[in-house]
Amino acid sequence: MDLLLPQADESLTVVLKLAGEACNINCYYCYEKRRPRDGVGWLSPDLLAAFLRVAHKRPLRIVLQGGEPLLVGIRRMRDLLKVLLTYEGPLEVAMQTNGMLLSEAWLDLFDELCPGLDIGVSLDGPRMANAYRVDYRDQPTFDKVLAGIELLHRRGMEIGVCVTVTQLVLGLERETMAQIAELPHVRSVRLSPCLDYNVTTRKFPKGNAASLTLLNGTGQGAPGWATTPMEYAGFTAGCFDIWRLGHFRNFLIEPIFSILLVLTGGESTLTDWSPVKEPFMVVLYPDGKIGTSDEISGVNTTLGSVDSIDNLAEITSYQRNPALLADLRGQLAVCASCSHEAVCAGGSLADRLRLRGTPWEEEYCESRRWLIDHVKGAI
Repeated sequence: MDLLLPQADESLTVVLKLAGEACNINCYYCYEKRRPRDGVGWLSPDLLAAFLRVAHKRPLRIVLQGGEPLLVGIRRMRDLLKVLLTYEGPLEVAMQTNGMLLSEAWLDLFDELCPGLDIGVSLDGPRMANAYRVDYRDQPTFDKVLAGIELLHRRGMEIGVCVTVTQLVLGLERETMAQIAELPHVRSVRLSPCLDYNVTTRKFPKGNAASLTLLNGTGQGAPGWATTPMEYAGFTAGCFDIWRLGHFRNFLIEPIFSILLVLTGGESTLTDWSPVKEPFMVVLYPDGKIGTSDEISGVNTTLGSVDSIDNLAEITSYQRNPALLADLRGQLAVCASCSHEAVCAGGSLADRLRLRGTPWEEEYCESRRWLIDHVKGAI
């Protein structure tokens, strides 16, 4: 399977790191805080405008992200949204947030300048499964997240939910689906794998130090929060078995929906389950650097900077990072002999690069074949 590179007229997903890695909470498993970027900065309107100029009107899906994107504050966000409104090409806007900072004023701003904003909120299932999502005093955030989700409901806004599958949620498939079903405005759920291995926690804030040291003190092997690939596949299959008995009427569940799409002749929009992978995603940081998927760790992901390019084609062709391009292509090259290649589409290249050379490398592919067969057997 070849690694596809986007053509000039094809849509790109652009992740805007509005506040860099800054966040108002300190989830133990946060991949952003493991990346080698220090300091806090705000993405400026001028930098965003310069980036949009080199996009040359190509279709873009903008994702407001962080850290926590709402940390930039309403005034800065207003200025950034006004810049987005000047873009002359096709544009979609989404936001991923922990929901804790949402307010009526924030939603008034979005209604004014970005109606139809696609909002995703992170919630790891039932209360007990959210124990790794804490503040800097190591206190739980669950109730504050639910308050933000309820505010979105009162304002009539449909949302998506991202569930990071950690050790805490294993065995809670029924409770997780029930938790989502209690939120009538949720239209989609993403079960996001947490397949961490040999990852380094860069900072141990005083309030979180004891917990982080216990879970990932050495940075070697699997941290305490991670699941094996088969554990993730098993949890996802269990959620599917429950979801298809009735919840399918209320919300979609990923990656199950993508697997079903591909099995029935459709196309997935998830990079994990589609031939459209990392080259179709770029990340813009407050310092002007542009990188590929922010989930890739352990290798250099920088592709250039706003002030050094004239066209995004220079970025998406990986001209300035041929080593990364070779790494991505190398992962797909081994898929040629796989019986499930047509459905799997090579999986998550970020996960595969992280697991390269670890005991989970082969298990990753085995778990995806098993999950595909499980879903296929049900239809």
